[in-house]
Amino acid sequence: MKKQFIFTLIATAAFASCNKFDLNYDQSALENKDTEAINENATKVIGNIDPEQDWNSINSNTVTVTANANLADIVKVQILTESPFLNPEAKVLSEKAATNGQTVTLSYDAPNAYSQLIAACVNSKGNYYIQVFDANAPKSVSFTQTKASAPRRASASDVPSFTTLKLGKPRKSLNAQRAAKGESFTISGTTYTEWSNSGWDDDMWELADGNTFDNGWQMDSEKNKGHVFRTISGFAEGEEDNVKAIVNNFLYKYAKENSKDKKNNLAAVRNSANFKTNQNYVITDGKSPITLIPIQAWSTEFKWNHIYYYFFNPDEIPAEMTEAEYIKTLPKFKAVQVERVQTSVEMNAGAFYRRQEFLLPYFKNAPVEGDNEASPIFPAGYKVGFLNCKYEGTNYNKWDNDKYGCVYGDGQLNFEVNHLKGAFLSAMDKSIGGQLDGGMSFTDSRIALFTANDKNYLTFEDGSDCTFSDMVFEIGGGTKLEEEVYSDEEISGAAYTMCFEDRPMQADYDLNDVVLRCIRISKNVLQMTLVAAGGNDDVVIHGAEGWRYNDTEVHEAFYATEPVNGNRFVNTVKGGTHRDVLSDFVIVPDGVTIPMYLKNIYIENKTTGKMIQLSKKGEAPFAIIVPEEFDYPEEFTPITGAYEEFIKWAQDVNSSNDWYKYEEADKIFPSLFKKW
Repeated sequence: MKKQFIFTLIATAAFASCNKFDLNYDQSALENKDTEAINENATKVIGNIDPEQDWNSINSNTVTVTANANLADIVKVQILTESPFLNPEAKVLSEKAATNGQTVTLSYDAPNAYSQLIAACVNSKGNYYIQVFDANAPKSVSFTQTKASAPRRASASDVPSFTTLKLGKPRKSLNAQRAAKGESFTISGTTYTEWSNSGWDDDMWELADGNTFDNGWQMDSEKNKGHVFRTISGFAEGEEDNVKAIVNNFLYKYAKENSKDKKNNLAAVRNSANFKTNQNYVITDGKSPITLIPIQAWSTEFKWNHIYYYFFNPDEIPAEMTEAEYIKTLPKFKAVQVERVQTSVEMNAGAFYRRQEFLLPYFKNAPVEGDNEASPIFPAGYKVGFLNCKYEGTNYNKWDNDKYGCVYGDGQLNFEVNHLKGAFLSAMDKSIGGQLDGGMSFTDSRIALFTANDKNYLTFEDGSDCTFSDMVFEIGGGTKLEEEVYSDEEISGAAYTMCFEDRPMQADYDLNDVVLRCIRISKNVLQMTLVAAGGNDDVVIHGAEGWRYNDTEVHEAFYATEPVNGNRFVNTVKGGTHRDVLSDFVIVPDGVTIPMYLKNIYIENKTTGKMIQLSKKGEAPFAIIVPEEFDYPEEFTPITGAYEEFIKWAQDVNSSNDWYKYEEADKIFPSLFKKW
């Protein structure tokens, strides 16, 4: 039977004083004996340690949250490290039960790498609504926007009043042009047969001169020819931070900040509850207009991107046709030309904006050049899909350019274009002839549809890298999802990692001689884990009150008491001795945080007779707490080699305090507990 320890009032008092516990040894001995040798060794590896450096990577604070988000049946509020939408890296720092409108106060311990944190309301179905707040100076958080500050979205009361619209002369889509070439055609020395008998026979339509609009809607200049749009007031107060958090945590463009390596976000898109390879449609509600609001276009080829839409009543698909066959014949209507929305400066900066709203008119009959019966609001129950027609300038008939093509949110419509050897094929997985590890299949969607904070978003992959962050659009209203989508798996609690050196005088500072991990399971239950033992000395863990492995020698716990290949290292050498991590639960009193619990833990080196605890201000680091799932250095690699920013932080407490975010991949031991 596993031992569980229930704290008494005496234990609670011990936590109140944090580090005041009886170590049964002369604490001054470690500080005074051989201090010169210890400091000399530390200086060789770390340099001159900032005398103000206390090795604390955790900010503790309190925030009051009112659960008034636009979300039915709220059951709790949480404090999170990051946006929870399609983001497995988000972690819960604190939570409390709450109902709609209730105000609660939450205390949290946050990694100091975060200048902003997320307050979230969560309902009984697991759906989230978030609000960003300042991690260092939190104020009361509310989710309600005043009417004056709320961003404008088109409604039935302010649509333009038209009953007909003029369309210009249509042109065949790039897919239809290629299909008309017969059994095969050649581009730049490559022969393609995929368009033969593909069924593509669709026309592309744009609005013509002569249309006039009211209620602030316009199409009155050459620059904006082909669109029905209006200027809107931008983001509401605090909303831009929310949008940045939602988009960047899900689909950040690069693998790391200031990195040139693009991030492959395909797995995140595929694993989302929102994603469906052959769907990504919205359904018209029949009440409000459908609009698109561009909020970002982080693509070097944004001037090539032309967003179109199509629509159909599923009940009207002929019995002899599949949905895909039917869509290939439907007219496609221009919605947004991205070149007319943003600038190159904004693209290079990854800027967010919200300044124009584009209307998607409903055409009641098959379109013709000239006047067409039209309405600003769709009937209810229509499916609306989206595509990006990619071409440069006015080269919309340049079918023989392998960088031009139409890419869809419905993946089955991308089969032909994904074979083009230019930018499109390079996004395919290497196993099917592409150039990307973890790349697309030939029928993957190139537009992801997701829902966050009661809004639907479209995010595009226009080329070869699978970032899915080339463009982001908000769908401004008039639609609902094909089916109710619940949030992804519930966000797990934040983990903390505690790492020790077992010989201060001879420390190699790989900080893996004892590695512990702690995560909160519930209000009064922590899960403590022994992860690794990277030393040969007999080392005993103390101070982990109530934990099964407290007062236990680490090698004995791992059943690694005999030397293996001349050492007793466990889970610190790639290809070396491997053991499953060892976990058990600890019951703690109300108000005891993970950092409070960990600060009481120290190790005893039985071989040398020394005790090692968290270092004091200005001392060399023989024990540190890292506020995340930490990839500790592999054996014999100092932390300054595995995490190059660590040395900057050690020498200047105000510099690189997010050092643990930037590891050298070949110098860390692959984390065992990230795979749980």
